[in-house]
Amino acid sequence: MKILITGNKGFVGSETQRLLEANGHEVVGFDLMEKNDIRDLVQFENAIIAENPDRILHLAAIARFDEADRNVLIANETNTAGTMNVARIAGKYHIPVVYSSTGSVYMPILEEPPITENFRAVGNSTYACSKFQGEEYIRKYAHPWIILRYSHLFGAEKRYHGLIGGFLARIEKGAKPSLYGGKQSNDFLYVKDVARANLLALEAPWDKWGQVYNIGTGKELSAEEAGKIVCEVFGYKGKVDKHAQRTVDPNRFVFDTSKADKMLGFRAQWKFKDALIDMKKEMDRKSIDNLLDDKK
Repeated sequence: MKILITGNKGFVGSETQRLLEANGHEVVGFDLMEKNDIRDLVQFENAIIAENPDRILHLAAIARFDEADRNVLIANETNTAGTMNVARIAGKYHIPVVYSSTGSVYMPILEEPPITENFRAVGNSTYACSKFQGEEYIRKYAHPWIILRYSHLFGAEKRYHGLIGGFLARIEKGAKPSLYGGKQSNDFLYVKDVARANLLALEAPWDKWGQVYNIGTGKELSAEEAGKIVCEVFGYKGKVDKHAQRTVDPNRFVFDTSKADKMLGFRAQWKFKDALIDMKKEMDRKSIDNLLDDKK
């Protein structure tokens, strides 16, 4: 199967491309790093005509909250209008689309978790709102489609973002990690599980399409517990600075993943600590590779 991935050079895209190719699929990339822009409708249509893919995996996005807040117009041009372009061209040429969305669309959480796909979805941030609007365009123009709402992602290429990244950044600088709150929970999902979810969605039989799926572990881990495991895996034995919980963090965030399990056969395989150990190995390997490159 030939699959076009928008954003194939990114955090999720690069991991997914490796897995797809390992499973015998041909992958065509469409990434801003190679001057391919989903905001350009004509350019995207020409790529679809030239490549004639069997599926589209749409990952390209302004994916960081702070970047979206700093560049509201670009975030909306990319995440909303860009997704409309992808959906319209996919619909025009009858190419199935798997769209990567986010659990942030459930914010603010008004019901008691675990979060099902039936929870109210709107979003309360620039990033989340733009991604949810993208969902609406996928529903309107793309036929067929699958929407995947990822929980809190982590991995070696996203090492300086979120709780895990915040801890690591300060540990590497020789500073004490900062913990905001501690009792609030999250559903931490390793990028290798995300890639497998993307693969399963792309290969899904037609009766599984036209659906939204929560993609997470279904396991709840407090910020305090997560921070302790990060310190353990990365060998930090010092103290942690504790601060008041931030108002942007929900008290509980954990997915009900039973729908993805039943319909796509997706169940997260990586436990949090095991994933961190694997992540550390990848980070160490990349550091060695970079050092060798510098010496050439």
